[in-house]
Parts: sequence; C-alpha cells; structure tokens
Amino acid sequence: MTRLQPAALMALGLLATAAQAQTASRIDEVVVYPGSAQVTRLAPVAAGARELVLTCLSARFDADSLQISAPPGVNLGPVQLETLPRERQPACAAGPLEDQIRALEDQRNTLQAEFNALDASLGYLKALGSGEARATPAPGIAATADSIRRAAQEALLKQAQNRRQQEALDKQLAPLLGERERLTQANPQWRSLRLRLSTAKDAEIRLSYRVPQAGWAPGYRALLDTASGALSIERLAQVSQQSGEDWANIRLRLSTVQPRQNLALNAPWPWKLDIAPPTPPVAEMRVSGSRPVAMAVAPAPMAPPPPPEAELERFDTSVFQGSFAAEFVLPQRVSIASSTQRASLALGSEKFSPRLIARVQPQQEAAAYLLAELPRPGGSWPRGALQLVRDGAFVGSSTLDVAGSSTEKLEIPFGRDEALRVQAAPEQRSGANTGFIGARLERRYARAYTVENRHDFALTLQLIEAAPVSQHEDIKVQTQFSPAPTTQAWRNQPGLVLWELPLAAGAAQKFTADYVISAPKEAQVSGWR
Repeated sequence: MTRLQPAALMALGLLATAAQAQTASRIDEVVVYPGSAQVTRLAPVAAGARELVLTCLSARFDADSLQISAPPGVNLGPVQLETLPRERQPACAAGPLEDQIRALEDQRNTLQAEFNALDASLGYLKALGSGEARATPAPGIAATADSIRRAAQEALLKQAQNRRQQEALDKQLAPLLGERERLTQANPQWRSLRLRLSTAKDAEIRLSYRVPQAGWAPGYRALLDTASGALSIERLAQVSQQSGEDWANIRLRLSTVQPRQNLALNAPWPWKLDIAPPTPPVAEMRVSGSRPVAMAVAPAPMAPPPPPEAELERFDTSVFQGSFAAEFVLPQRVSIASSTQRASLALGSEKFSPRLIARVQPQQEAAAYLLAELPRPGGSWPRGALQLVRDGAFVGSSTLDVAGSSTEKLEIPFGRDEALRVQAAPEQRSGANTGFIGARLERRYARAYTVENRHDFALTLQLIEAAPVSQHEDIKVQTQFSPAPTTQAWRNQPGLVLWELPLAAGAAQKFTADYVISAPKEAQVSGWR
C-alpha cells in the first residue's frame, strides 16, 4: 500500500493542467481517545483520474496529522490544503440541519402567504359590505350583510388558526437556528484538499487525521437483584465531538490510550546547594531635621496576564490514569453529530456473584447499608460515574474506581437497608480517681447495640466500632467485647473493631463494648469524651 508521510502531504504547487474531478467522500471509522479522535475518511477515485478534490472539510482538524494512503497501483503526488472563510463556500452549509430549517421556513412562508391573502379578502369584504349597503335595495340588505358577515367570520377564524400554526413553527425553528448559529461560530472556515494522483483502475483513497475537539468518558450501571444475589455491571460511554463534521453511520472504537501523554521521562535536575546572595540595600530618604527613613525599592510592575482564551469543552483524562490500555469496538455503526450534546453508548455488560453485606456503623448512624463485595474484575475498568439500581429501583450514584481502590476486593454500595433495624442504647459513662492518693483519673464507657434482620432471608452482617487507642504509655485502655470481635484492626487500622457474622431471617444480635481508660490526673489528655 502506498503511503504519503505528513512532510510530503503539505507540499504545494499542484499543477492546474491536471484532470480535475470533485469527489464526495465519507467518514468511515473513528477512534476516540480520552481527549481527541482519529478520523478515517474514504474517497473513491475513478480509473484514469489525475486529481482528487475534496471540499467542505472542517478546518478544525490538525493538518500536521494528515496521512493519505492508497492501494497498490495508485501513485500519489503532492497535496494542497486551502482554508477559506465560510461565506466564500455557501454550498458547504448544505446538510440535514439546513434541510430541516428550509423545510420549516417554507411551511412558514406558505402560512404567511395564506395569512396575507385572508387579510386582503377581509379588506375586500369590508369594502364590499359598505358598498352593498348603499347600492342594494332595502329588501336585499339583510341577506347580503349576513353573507358578508359569515365570510368575514370564517376568514378571521382561519387567520387565528394560521397565527397559531406560525407560532408552533417558530418554536420548532428557534433551536435549529440557534444550532446553525453555533455551528457557524464554531466553524467559521472550511478546508479543501487537492491531491495529485494517477491510477489505471477504480480505487479508494484513505485519509486519516486527528481532531482535538472530541473525547469520551466512561460510565457504568450496576444492577443488583437481592433475591438471587446476582450483580450485573453495564459499561457505558459518553461520547461527544465538536469537530465541525457529523459522524454519520461510522464504525466507532473507543480507546483508553492517551496519545498526548508523555512518552519518556525528562532528565532529572541535579541537587545543588548554594548560599543566597545578600539582600540588596534599601534606599534611604533624608528629610531635613529628621532621621533617615528606609524605603523599600518597589519591584518593577509585572505585565498584566493575557486574557483567557475561549476554549472548547475539555474531557477529563485523569479518569484513565492507573488503568491498563484497552479498546472497545462497537459492533454496529453509529452516528454522532458535531454538537455539545453527549451521546450515550452501551459497551456490553458483565455478570458477577457478589457477597451481599449489611454494614452498620452505629456511632455514625443507627442504620444498616447494603453493599456488594466482589473480587476485583479483570481487564480495563477506567474510573467513571456509577449508577446504582437495586431490585429495579434507582438508589443513587457513586464512582467506580477499580484501580484506585485501597481494599483487596471491590465494594459497591447500594444504599440504606430499611429491613434491618438498628438500635443504639445511650452510652453509659462514669469516672473516678484511682491510684495513690487519687493520682490517676479513670473513666468508664459502656456501649450496646442491637441489630434485627427483618428480611425473609439470611445475610452477612458487619458492625464496626471505633474503640479508644492509647498513643502514650501513661494512658491505659482496657476493653471488653461481647461477642468476641472478628478483628480489632479492620483494614489494618488499630482501634477499628469489626464484628462479622451471619444473621438469619427474623433474628436479632446484640453487641456490647466496655472501655476503661485511665491517665495521670494532671495530664492534658486529648480525646476524652
């Protein structure tokens, strides 16, 4: 396959004597990255063609990224790119949007013409009525006036209907005209391409270029069925592009690769130590009969910062950091218009068999929250927004961050579990002086919680209690728990006490925690409650 590199693509001086044929091209495939897209456009050429001319191309693509390739037997010559103002190429404005606007404007013009005709007929009837009133003998006046009245009434009703129809058309036209204005401002220029070539057979030229005004963001939807315990996670993609070209019926690929990220590390800076030069002396101003007054020399005024440039919508590429590169290929062709609106695409789903856990942290809230715990899924799962659906009902939104999770397993929250009743008894406190002549201060704390499972099925219950932890050898802590906790260092954090146990349907479980804390009486102990 013959391929033309970017350096040769920008060569100018295309000969005007070559045979010219303007060709209609189409966008066939687009690879969308987190902050850009690679567009592949196909253009057919007929046997014997000497030149390929493409017009009405968006001027927003990166000309330096343009590459052109052709099948064997096609010789490619120099390329000329020309950028012209939008008004010099009115034919490029044609498109589905313009067709819709023209169709609605034609309907409105027809209604306006009908309205004007009715207005003219009303004027005629008014003149005719006044003339008939003078010329018609007395016996015929009543019949003529009634006929004119009915005709005028019918015309006025038609005018009212016509006016309502025009208002409805104006409402349909307003957003379309606004979109056309937006596209005009976003694409004030069009670009044309002329390629010198020679071919003895029909062929298809492939053009590839990069557009920075595009990107995609991942999203997910987690659907949990508590009856069966099945969890399905749907992959979603929010794709948007403002390249100035509509992507109609294209093959779409979504990649997590970041073409603009650094390819290599910069050389490190050496660590140098030095002594700072002495501070320059301040200027002195003497006033007759007074002491010298020190005046700091004002620094030179800084140039005002340049005004911020208007930027297009940017896509957050940080959501892809820490993930393995992946590419999602949509099985069907799609269409994505050049617009500020985002298109939502489904990328398939995966099914899991998680462990359902009801977690209670009674010191924060006397309530249980349901979560699904599962092993970290394999493959690439870029960080993205997560919609949560439990038993067919939307319960809220969260964030799926597989790579950034600090735990060995992935936990997906599914909101408050109202079928678990949590009761926290009031904390019991008491204090006393102990030791030799009351040298130490002692405080006792007693806590009690009860969790009742009102589901018709058993589940795993986790209750987490924050116990006091001594940070000084003079502070003594004694603890007593019932039942014995699973661990007193949940997630490797000393003092986070975890009970984990199965709770049968209709069963209740009581938990107690007793603490005795003592410290020197004179010590200023932080953390007393």
